[in-house]
Amino acid sequence: MKTQLLKTIMAPLVVACALVIMVAPKATGQGHAGGKLKGTWNVTVNACNNGPTITRLNTFMFGGTMQEFAAFVSPLVPVRRGPGQGVWEHLTDGNYSYTVKFFVLNADSTLAGWRIEMRDVVVDGSGSSYTATGTSQLYDINGNPVGPAGCATETATRLE
Repeated sequence: MKTQLLKTIMAPLVVACALVIMVAPKATGQGHAGGKLKGTWNVTVNACNNGPTITRLNTFMFGGTMQEFAAFVSPLVPVRRGPGQGVWEHLTDGNYSYTVKFFVLNADSTLAGWRIEMRDVVVDGSGSSYTATGTSQLYDINGNPVGPAGCATETATRLE
């Protein structure tokens, strides 16, 4: 009787544990093959068409959210934007995507609108660097697109 009761209780528990082990890596955005994105990265962004070079920190957090903070270094430009907030997801192996939004300010520090950037990321097998390509779109304060979409490439190394 005790053996049957134990089997009745343990079988569903073993199945549940097996499911958690198989599903958890996908749910957290961390695949088994390729590098993992979660963590903080030193990023260099090169805007297409001879745009500025931007240095930033991207932090990809457990659960699929991210934060970003940038500085324009070439040419040196006073920052007229806020930090970015966004979401990211694991696609396959070391492939990810993220979308980040930050507010853009006028010279007098009033709100001019916002920019949304989207990137496709490939993390190397060691998980110590990534490359990304993507687009960005500027929006005015009413949510209307301003100008054509821009493009950019990124290279990044994991913050140690």
